[in-house]
Amino acid sequence: MKKILLAAAISVASTALYAQRTPEHPLDIKDAKFENLINYLDRWNAGQQPDGVSRMDDEFFISRVKPKERIKDGDYLAVDGVDSNRKMCLWVPLDDPTVTWKSLPRYCFEGDNFSLWSYVDIHGNWTSPWFRSTAGISDVAAKNGVKVGCLWSIGWSQSVYTTPWYGFGDESKLMQKVTEKNNDGTFKNAERLVKLLKYYGINGIGVNSEFYSDQQSMVQIQDFFRACHQKGKELGWDFQVYWYDGTNDNGQITFDNGLGSHNQRMFGDSQNVTTDMLFFNYNWDSQDLTDSEYKAKQMGRSSYDLYAGFDIQGRGLTTRGYSQSWEILKNKKISVGFWGAHAQSLIHQSATDNGTSDIAIQNAYLQKQELIFSGGNRNPVVRPSINNGCNLSNASLKNFHGIAELVSAKSTIQTVPFVSRFNLGNGLKFRNEGEVTFDHKWYNLNTQDLMPTWRWWITDRNDQATNANLSGLIKADLTFDEAYFGGSCLSLHGNTNFSRVKLFKTLLKVQPTYEFSITYKLTGEDKKNTHAKLFVALKGKTNEYKEIDIPAATKAGEWNTFTATMEELQIPAESEIAMLGIAVENTPDDYNMYVGEMAVRNPAQTFNTLKPKIKETQLLRGRYNALDFKVRYASKEETGDTKYYNDDVDTWYYEILFQEEGQSQMVLTATTSWAGYVIDAPLVSREKNRKARLGVRAVAPDGRMKSDISWSEWLDVPYNNPLSTMVIDKPVVKPNEQFTIKLLDELADPLAEIKIVDPRTGKTMASVTNATMIQTTVPTIGLYDLHVKDGKGQEKVTRGFVQITPEETGAVPQVTAVTADKENAKTNEQVKWTYTSKDGEGKVSRAIEIRDPQMFMIPGEIQQGKTYTYALWFKVDKFAHDKQGTNLINKNTVADKWPHNNWGDLWVQIRPEWKGNTKHPANEVSFNVMGWEAHDNPNEQMMSTGYSITPRIWNHIAVTQNESGHQVMYFNGKKVAETDFSPSLRRETRNDSRINTSVTANIFIGGGGVYKSGFNGWIDDVQVWDKVLTEDEIAQAMNGYQKDAVPDHLQGYYTFEERTEDSVFPNWGKATGKDGQVVVMDGSGGENTSNASYKKQSSMNDALGYPGIVGSLDVKTTPVWTLDQATVVGEEGKTATVTYANAGSYSAVIKLMNRWGETSATSAKTVEIAESTGIDNVNTEVELAVYPNPFAESVNLRFAQGGTYKINILNAGGMLLQQNVFDAGAGQVANIRINGAKGVYFIQVMKNNQLYKSIKAMKR
Repeated sequence: MKKILLAAAISVASTALYAQRTPEHPLDIKDAKFENLINYLDRWNAGQQPDGVSRMDDEFFISRVKPKERIKDGDYLAVDGVDSNRKMCLWVPLDDPTVTWKSLPRYCFEGDNFSLWSYVDIHGNWTSPWFRSTAGISDVAAKNGVKVGCLWSIGWSQSVYTTPWYGFGDESKLMQKVTEKNNDGTFKNAERLVKLLKYYGINGIGVNSEFYSDQQSMVQIQDFFRACHQKGKELGWDFQVYWYDGTNDNGQITFDNGLGSHNQRMFGDSQNVTTDMLFFNYNWDSQDLTDSEYKAKQMGRSSYDLYAGFDIQGRGLTTRGYSQSWEILKNKKISVGFWGAHAQSLIHQSATDNGTSDIAIQNAYLQKQELIFSGGNRNPVVRPSINNGCNLSNASLKNFHGIAELVSAKSTIQTVPFVSRFNLGNGLKFRNEGEVTFDHKWYNLNTQDLMPTWRWWITDRNDQATNANLSGLIKADLTFDEAYFGGSCLSLHGNTNFSRVKLFKTLLKVQPTYEFSITYKLTGEDKKNTHAKLFVALKGKTNEYKEIDIPAATKAGEWNTFTATMEELQIPAESEIAMLGIAVENTPDDYNMYVGEMAVRNPAQTFNTLKPKIKETQLLRGRYNALDFKVRYASKEETGDTKYYNDDVDTWYYEILFQEEGQSQMVLTATTSWAGYVIDAPLVSREKNRKARLGVRAVAPDGRMKSDISWSEWLDVPYNNPLSTMVIDKPVVKPNEQFTIKLLDELADPLAEIKIVDPRTGKTMASVTNATMIQTTVPTIGLYDLHVKDGKGQEKVTRGFVQITPEETGAVPQVTAVTADKENAKTNEQVKWTYTSKDGEGKVSRAIEIRDPQMFMIPGEIQQGKTYTYALWFKVDKFAHDKQGTNLINKNTVADKWPHNNWGDLWVQIRPEWKGNTKHPANEVSFNVMGWEAHDNPNEQMMSTGYSITPRIWNHIAVTQNESGHQVMYFNGKKVAETDFSPSLRRETRNDSRINTSVTANIFIGGGGVYKSGFNGWIDDVQVWDKVLTEDEIAQAMNGYQKDAVPDHLQGYYTFEERTEDSVFPNWGKATGKDGQVVVMDGSGGENTSNASYKKQSSMNDALGYPGIVGSLDVKTTPVWTLDQATVVGEEGKTATVTYANAGSYSAVIKLMNRWGETSATSAKTVEIAESTGIDNVNTEVELAVYPNPFAESVNLRFAQGGTYKINILNAGGMLLQQNVFDAGAGQVANIRINGAKGVYFIQVMKNNQLYKSIKAMKR
């Protein structure tokens, strides 16, 4: 039986994700529109949802975490002299680029998981509308004692009046509604608004006040805010107002005048607080702050309720100097506020320092937060000097003094139990108790743990940290590489003589029986010795440490838990612990200790953790192998105005479980909400008996005790989401070679039609109707499109899906037969197994692999003027679109200023789904040039409309332009777009002060930018011409050129067939010496690239290129035999000679592998082995013996002949694991230890660089 493995197949899915900033799955949690929320205010009661919002979906907006108070008595400072009264506001979004997802749970890894809450007092939550905030941010903010807001974003210069005779606009009508009064003059909505905010867990309402009004209207607005403050006091809720200091008391716009007579009523005095955060515009100066301080004091208010604003979008962390600087602000009693921007927080959005993959963004974002808040050394006690010129790039931020220079870190850790598992609220997988329970990317911010307070306060043996000793301190990071729970943990790594890592500021009253525990894993060469101690410091004695050794791990390389009592730490009863941490000493260079949990618990404490009751289930979409669902539950019935926090039912969080009938139960995710949302719960593919149940379990505050599981009934899983994914059984196909294309979804209905079409001629090469597969051949070399039509008549086209390529470039090997030289034999008698095959060997073009942030850089001098053709072959691995898609080709430079550094002379992008005059599906290609000012949008006339890129398929793109701006785009040789764009410009002649014409703009293939992801995949045969190619010339160029036959006008030609030792790729084109290289952008800070440069990277040219071009990359085929219970005594060519020690019926399996794929085949007939008589055993000494087989740890090889042997150990897939070389004498025995898991291994014995023997061995 012949079997072509799926690993060698190409699958083409409807969507392919790599590092999506916005999920590709639908948003199944619906919310109301802002205007409907305002109108619903006067009829809201607890438990009543806004119009269009279900009870289930509303749970994702209700905060279930009771707001925590921050430590006041017993607080202490890491930074001497820092003003502990100063506050910090992040008036930024916590959202995705589409301003859709906010902090809702989702099933991608990338998302804003801001975690340095200890330095923040207010999060303004810029993109959340009034009265509405997702529970993800409100829960994690409440846990950290941070106030969270929402925003009424009123457009610039709008008119807003509370008087009906002036207020005709929508904004005025809404403001009239909110500030409506009763007959007695009281505000109708003040109490209801505060109750609503308290119910959902929102503290503040913010106003982007850049509108015009009149004094009467402003007084009514201000009085309404004051009434709400009073109701907040009565209702026990800290109601707040956040006001952007634009519109003044008279309804006029006055920026940059601080607090004065023009806005004093909006600020309010001590008895009539109007605004809790008055956010100054960005041009404040020293005198403004001095005058504002004085004015606030006059009014009986704290001047720390005034915030000096920083526009981090437009200016980063740069100040103007002179009268505006960080030094001046430090010496004023004024708080700090960041704004930026309208969709995403600029801190998060700009975290593309290391590329645009999800893990690159997340790691850069972690570092960026620590650099901004703790300072450029990521240690708040050893900071760079105050710096007024930093942008948001991590390279620049390494010189930033840090917010820690002005603001103290704060903590809410005041009750036992305290548990942190260092979970940031998202992950590449979901883990529970150290085990992967759901192998899927995820994001749910409300699961974020209390994080280390300072990030990272680390000192030496003398409890000091200085610039001199900084490099000798242990390195601390939060990492997604491992997790004990959720998606991340703490990593302490590197060499240190001694380091004290101060993790948590606390105020925990403890008794001698209380326990301090740590769960850890060691991954260096020494997986047992921790080199570490736990330590605590007590209130008032934070430089005196009580320590205890963390013992050696009992389970090497696994999670271990060590617990010490307070008595063992010599801590008296009623003591108050002020600090928790870890000290490490004398660690080796490869030291790495993951910390998965740190906890203080009272072992005698019990909890009445109530079993939640499932109220509602929704099975959203069922596919052949997965299910999407939502589930709502309640731990306690709520009636009237009653709302329960998780604290009220002794619950920390809830586990969401899933069980398919006949399969094991799984923990898929966790949440603090009273509803769960899951995408892609795994199912066994089957047509009938599709049943599953959903479960929920409450986890107590100690993280150990749990309620019983509450299960739904067994539910019928629908099959209502069939997939249109098609797979082909060969990545490359040769002329007249049979291939098969079929639906991957095993349950899908037959398709109305499947056909293969030549896109250039429109000719149908093969077709079937009412089928799930097509099996056919195509006689002619070329690229062919796959057309699939479903039962509803909807057609989907996959461009270039079938690629018929020359025999010379190699193919997937094929086995035609496996036979033995005899049908019967005796034990120990030699049997020869032989296979016949088409080996598929050849030579193919070379490609280079580009992984974001890498990009291939071509000297820009090779392309001057506006007449050109750019062309290349490329294969996308997986898409990682940002807001504007993925860069393919750019011609720009970091020497220019925004926006030219991001777009430049030209940009070719692969776009996400976009709607212009028509709706464009994802992955079409756009081409724009300088002069196109609508940077955020493509030129719809210059898009590959109807022609989308599919991952894992080679495609060819070519774009041309002449001097008059006539542009053409070719997709796989077919003209797909043509337009005239006369405003086309070049940067050298634009006369724009933002352009540095002394620097040449180079050409880049790949590389990210602002709003644009970097390319991940392979490129081949890159061409830059100084002429416009015709359609026939494009078709010829697609086949490539020999080095000695490069046409005129082909200035840049990069085939990657040659590579220098220092990773330079020679230019075969006419612009001799203008060679290419792979680079990354270093020091980019989002829109600001003033400190950026290009760093050369090492790059190889050993990747498979486009299979239609013959090149120099060898495609060689390797055989691997599987011969059960056989001893291989010889292997030559396509024959293996074996003997069998035991009687039985035996077959043989051969697997052939090359760069294009692999094929396996089993012999059609077996060989029958009978026991031999004694006379058959006369002195038959084999040339090589391997024993024992099976083996436990090592095998012995006995060499009958002397010589030098190289031993290769391969796994079952044919991958080389280890090599050994022996100089053996005749009869000598060599022992080889085989490192690896249990299973099948192949031992290849090489002699004189030839394969001498190949033997299969089994590790028990």
